[in-house]
Amino acid sequence: MHTGVPFARALDRKTSDIVAVKHYDWLKRGLEAARLPASPYYIALAWNGGLSAAIARTASSRAHEYAGRAANLAASMGGRERIASAR
Repeated sequence: MHTGVPFARALDRKTSDIVAVKHYDWLKRGLEAARLPASPYYIALAWNGGLSAAIARTASSRAHEYAGRAANLAASMGGRERIASAR
């Protein structure tokens, strides 16, 4: 999707980090194009539940739970006191 590197290299940390950053950037661009915030919550929702589902607001409840946990973790690590909203 984001690289031509063989999947066999997925366990190589440097390679997987590069691909993860490319995927994050792709999700961010997709959310922004859909006029949704590229917040930790929406990035995590799209990462776990799929970009199309995040945009269409059809992501599963499990994806929303994951997004809430990820956003809370990001808030606690980022110095912001924002707690993820239910949606």
